[in-house]
Order: sequence, then C-alpha cells, then structure tokens
Amino acid sequence: MKTVKLFRGGLMVFLLAIVLLYSGCNTKTIEDRYIYEVQTKEIYQSASQKQTLKTTTQFVSIAYSDLFNSSITNDKLNSLDIAYQSLGDKKIIEDMIIKTFLEQASSLVPSNTVMRNDIPTFVQNTYLRFYNRKPNEFEAWKVKDMIEKNADITPKMIYYTLMTSDEYRYY
Repeated sequence: MKTVKLFRGGLMVFLLAIVLLYSGCNTKTIEDRYIYEVQTKEIYQSASQKQTLKTTTQFVSIAYSDLFNSSITNDKLNSLDIAYQSLGDKKIIEDMIIKTFLEQASSLVPSNTVMRNDIPTFVQNTYLRFYNRKPNEFEAWKVKDMIEKNADITPKMIYYTLMTSDEYRYY
C-alpha cells in the first residue's frame, strides 16, 4: 500500500512538473516582428569630409576589393604589406600595386566601348565605387569632357588616376 501511495505521489509530482513546463513554454508569443532593410546611403558628400588615412592593409585590401569585387587572400595581403612596409616612398609602392591590380585579367574594369556609350553614368559609378560619393558638378563635367575630347583615354587610366589620388588614401 505504501508503495502505491508513493507511486501515486511521484506520478502526481511528475505530471505537475510536465504541466508547468508545458504551460511555461506555450505562453511565449511573438507579438512584434522586426524587419531590417538595407538602404543605400552616401558616406561622404565631399572629399573634405575624409580625414582619416587608411592603413597599409586597409589600402591594399580596399583597392583589391574595389577592382576584383572579392576579398584578398591573407597570403597576398601579407606579401603586399611586407613590400609596402619595406619601401620608403609609399607613393611608389601604391602606384605599383594599383598598376599590378589593373593589369590582371580578372580585374573588373569596363571596356572602352562601355565607358564611351554612357560617359556620365560611367563617371558617376566610378566616383561612387572609389570615393563613396558622387562627383560634384565640376568633377563630372571635367572627367566627361576629358573622355570625350581624347580618344586615347581608357577606363584603366581613369581608374588608375582615381585610385592613386590623395582622396583614395583617406576615408
């Protein structure tokens, strides 16, 4: 008899625990749903807002991702960083890195035909790509005019010019 009462008592405690656990789990309801959307925003309105110099690794990795639309491997980054640090004149090594990147077949540089088919769009997209801002009216006119008046100018030349500028070194 004593074992039956003990069994019933244990069973009651067990069932009570199950009921409490079940009711505790079911009381949670999701009342608020949050939807996060990514919006395109201009980072800078003008070049004068950029005041922080990129580190050598930032410069190399950003230049690589701007031209190849992918991340640079650690091995490449380390070897370029060693070369960057070993040379005294930083402008020379930056020039060499950008030229090397631009000459690679896998770099995402538009063709001359694409550039000349819609020069204003090319100029705006290029400024957004490298400077994270739209060109001001003078910049847009000047680059457009330069491309229209000189058939020898290629997209690689425009990319090289923007990527070796002082503004590209800052964020």
